Amino acid sequence: MVSDIAHELHSPLNNIRVWLEAAEDGVAESDDEFTTSLLEEALQLQHLIDDLQGFAAADAGVLRLHREDVFVRDLLHQVATAHSAAADAAGVILTVRTDDDPKLYADPVRIRQMIGNLVSNAVRHTAARGSVELRAVGAESGVTIEVRDTGHGIEPEELPYVFDRFWRAEKSRSRSTGGSGLGLAIVRQLTHAHDGTVTVHSTPGAGMVFGVRLPVVRADGQRSRLTRTPLRPR
Repeated sequence: MVSDIAHELHSPLNNIRVWLEAAEDGVAESDDEFTTSLLEEALQLQHLIDDLQGFAAADAGVLRLHREDVFVRDLLHQVATAHSAAADAAGVILTVRTDDDPKLYADPVRIRQMIGNLVSNAVRHTAARGSVELRAVGAESGVTIEVRDTGHGIEPEELPYVFDRFWRAEKSRSRSTGGSGLGLAIVRQLTHAHDGTVTVHSTPGAGMVFGVRLPVVRADGQRSRLTRTPLRPR
């Protein structure tokens, strides 16, 4: 893992060093483009470090969850809104569909991070004019959240490895095109932290489906209501 981390950090740090050396030698001009390039590399480093910190905390079992009642429909729309710009730029249609309005007792920040990682992965692997759908289905025992895409999918023999840290389906993909390599590993850790399970199904050439199943249980052992309480007429 140390070798993997060193490899992931090398590229953005090297790019920053090259840009700064070029500026020092008078080859590159310190204009808006220069500043933007340095900022992009710094943001990539920050993203990787944030992923590493989150993964390390979850892996060590010390990740703190701040649970509250969360309406899943609202949460999925928040995730979709956050990723709409990336989806539009990629020419991918991003939609949300929920059955009823299920509710969870969970950490809303971590759930958004979990589903956001799945959506980001789906958009990145879906070609233009394809689609990504977020769907939630509630039941007495829990809520299942699915992220479906119409991307190229992966081969069946690769499915057991998709949640491994730093694993990429396309071995030639770099961080700039394939993310940090920790997104799906973090999804698994956050799901387990919520006492849930995560599954993946793939049809090569047709897309993938990630399913996160989370129990509807409060800290006191009581189950949260699965739907909003209707407003009583005055």
